[in-house]
Amino acid sequence: MLIVGNVLVSEELIDKCFCCDVSQCKGICCVEGDSGAPVAPSEVSELEDYYPDYRKYMTEEGVAVVENGGTFVFNGGDSFDTPLVESNDACAFAYFEDGVAKCAIEKSFRRGEIPFRKPISCYLYPVRVSRVGDYEALNYDHWSICKTAVENGNRMKLPVYQFLKEPLIAKYGVGWFDELEEMVAARSKT
Repeated sequence: MLIVGNVLVSEELIDKCFCCDVSQCKGICCVEGDSGAPVAPSEVSELEDYYPDYRKYMTEEGVAVVENGGTFVFNGGDSFDTPLVESNDACAFAYFEDGVAKCAIEKSFRRGEIPFRKPISCYLYPVRVSRVGDYEALNYDHWSICKTAVENGNRMKLPVYQFLKEPLIAKYGVGWFDELEEMVAARSKT
């Protein structure tokens, strides 16, 4: 485990390789699972505030779920998830293009309509963030549906943390990422 600022970084983020290949997996991570994607408490208002902007990219079923139950599911405490469409377990914010699940929120972001990209848990996947005392912990989430991403990452020799450079910088900043890279470089010399 590496400690970068107040973040515990699993060594699997350095030792394991990963690179999404949506042409192979078809965005199945937006459809499979027991619950929606984790939503940070600070993201709840963004999901609500920008809903009118990204709504137009959602499926009819997704819109119905949100309009009947809201833009997030409250799990108690400060735990929230994205809502799911019951008929297929897809995230309510997913839409499908050429058989690939994509994110309506991110589409709106990429078109310059909103400043919110999508929940950070989605952007950081396959990394999951948890709390360990005063620290945040970054752990690699092994999921069989990402087999092609692991194979692709291995072919490219692309470590998880490098694949996630942009989202890690979005969450923690450039200085934090530079410190992580320095630690990785020092670790490889020993």
